[in-house]
Amino acid sequence: MELAVVGRIDPPLLTPAPYLIVGGFRIVELAALAFCDMGRVVIYVEDTVDLPHILEGCRFEIRKGIPLDVPKIHVGCIPHLLKSRNLACGESRLDFRGELLTAEPFTSIADLLENNIEVMKLAIGRLKELGIEIMKGDVGGVVRGDIYLRGKLYEYTYVEGPAVIGPSSAVLPFTYVRPGTTLYYDVKIRDEAKNAILDSYTRKQHSGYLGDTYIAAFVNLGAGTTVSNLKNTLGPIRPSYTSKTYKKLGPVFGEFVKTAIGTLVYGGKYIGPISHIYGIVDRDVPSLTIYKHGEFLPMDREKAKEYIRRNLAQFNRDDLYPFYTARLLEKSLL
Repeated sequence: MELAVVGRIDPPLLTPAPYLIVGGFRIVELAALAFCDMGRVVIYVEDTVDLPHILEGCRFEIRKGIPLDVPKIHVGCIPHLLKSRNLACGESRLDFRGELLTAEPFTSIADLLENNIEVMKLAIGRLKELGIEIMKGDVGGVVRGDIYLRGKLYEYTYVEGPAVIGPSSAVLPFTYVRPGTTLYYDVKIRDEAKNAILDSYTRKQHSGYLGDTYIAAFVNLGAGTTVSNLKNTLGPIRPSYTSKTYKKLGPVFGEFVKTAIGTLVYGGKYIGPISHIYGIVDRDVPSLTIYKHGEFLPMDREKAKEYIRRNLAQFNRDDLYPFYTARLLEKSLL
């Protein structure tokens, strides 16, 4: 089985769109999961990055480059394949038998968050159908519902599924994990998270609330960092990166973002990769920016490269330095 995944999802991150996470797994993993019973799945993408994968029980391979003779599907249509492999989604059309499903592609990370719990239920259900054991980690706390567990739950934790706790990840003591939350790989979290997606090597080890929030890889949240996901007026949240509105939506944090202690971030905001933020953040913050007291200060690019190097070294992932520094200098992102 071969499939090419094309297109983009806004807002732009350093991570290529097929490697974004929804339903607890990377989109390329969902593609593999949808066709797992058809043998080895080969997935072609426009760009690759050597970030971890946590899906077990499916044989799949990711290749860079889009062949002309391979079926193509928009990246935002992949999660719908868990419902039907006979899919009409936007301009994408696949027919691998089954009842025809007509759907719209997810075009933004806000769409991924809005549909995250539903996709997670489908993904975990599919794993069960394939006979893949979902709980294989260390359970020291209380678990309610379905959890794909490959990490550790410390004592005095409460995890309500569906949720995904990936390898080397940990739910630290006195933490409440609510449905939809993903700690993808080597993620540490404390306090409370609801429908929050945290990509690899991210740290939230202190107090603070995360709700309906997407956090890319290598992010560190300082003590007391809290996000909003609901307006006081209960009105619609209008993120800048899509024309749609949402009742509940937290911010999107790009790779290598750092928050100072006591940082508060409004709902629907976009914090661009490699930015440092302080205090109350009530607006979008561009990439390579230091935001403090309402002022935007450009970050020196050579210093930014050094920050990336230090972050990667902390996790023994120096091999990713060429990828991230090359993406950092792309004008299309910045």
